[in-house]
Amino acid sequence: MKKILLIISEGTELLEIAPFTDIFGWNNIVGKKNTFLKTAGFHHIISNTWNLKIIPEINLTNENFIVNDYDALIIPGGFGFKGFFEDMKQIEFQNIIKEFNKQNKIIVGICTGVIPLGEAGILKNLKATTYLHDNNRYFNQLQKYGAIAVREEIVKDKNIITCSSPKNAIEVAFLLLSLLTNKENMKKVKYNMGFL
Repeated sequence: MKKILLIISEGTELLEIAPFTDIFGWNNIVGKKNTFLKTAGFHHIISNTWNLKIIPEINLTNENFIVNDYDALIIPGGFGFKGFFEDMKQIEFQNIIKEFNKQNKIIVGICTGVIPLGEAGILKNLKATTYLHDNNRYFNQLQKYGAIAVREEIVKDKNIITCSSPKNAIEVAFLLLSLLTNKENMKKVKYNMGFL
């Protein structure tokens, strides 16, 4: 059984959460039935960018969390005006990212969800991308973290997958499913979800 941790912060975008919950949910119905996705956060109730309330399955401030139990980490992005960047400053958040990286587990950053990876110091000398618009401010931050900033929608370097916008979240979720199961299983899930 492959276990995936999806950390949801204040102000996270739903379109960067839903592809992972849906695709891995579908895998457990029509696919290999060998993945288990858990949502986690630092609040009992999380308000997403557009004010939908989310209750994470794991509260990372109250529960003992063991990185060894998981095979992949997903960090969706969000908007600063809704508090997204406050959560990433928490030392517990950065420690989780560092530990996943230390154990060479797959780490996915979506859009501005790549910025916490830089804050945790794991992008140095690695190719990465992030949100490419808005005067390039997030893209320019990658260079400050020592990353090799690449103007592409999806970038994979070693164990880290980064993408540039909510649009790419679906494609990255299918890529992650392929990596954790296999390509044939991913295609089966994709077909049953109406993408093929």
